[in-house]
Amino acid sequence: MMRGRWLVFLFILLLGACLPSATAKACPASTFVTNAGNAFMGAARVHTASAFSGVTARYTDLRGISMFALGPHRGLLSKSREAEYLALTRGFIGRFMMKHAARFSGSGMKIRDCVASSNALTVSTRLSNGKKIIFKLHRSKRGFLVRDVNVSSVWLAQQMRSTFVGVINRNGGDINALFAYLRK
Repeated sequence: MMRGRWLVFLFILLLGACLPSATAKACPASTFVTNAGNAFMGAARVHTASAFSGVTARYTDLRGISMFALGPHRGLLSKSREAEYLALTRGFIGRFMMKHAARFSGSGMKIRDCVASSNALTVSTRLSNGKKIIFKLHRSKRGFLVRDVNVSSVWLAQQMRSTFVGVINRNGGDINALFAYLRK
């Protein structure tokens, strides 16, 4: 009798582990997040800045992140230099992500939580290696786009803002110093 209960318990436990989680199904961005996560993990395996830059171009709100990163200095960026700034920022993100590629290593990702608010979603995931990644998404005309990502307790857009604003401030409010920094 006791053995039969253990078998039923074990069967239910295994069944629960094999079925997709209800959170993943309930999340309207589950397919997008899975695809983006797999693309970032693929870029980590390739381990090049260009691989991460490509993923960035495909899955992120690059303009939104880049403008946020300027902080109070956003007005210093002229319209004529915006395309150059976006290209340099994309390259910066690629190099930054490559430098921290080990944080994206893994062979799979599970969605743990999905919280919606107006036009945004926050999706918490866990990689097969146990590392947690949180995606802040924005719904656009193109579908979902990543606005920020948290890996190892570091928010990428916040880190960029701190770095970019610091470079401009240390150089007397000169945005050209940021352009020089991003070209390195």
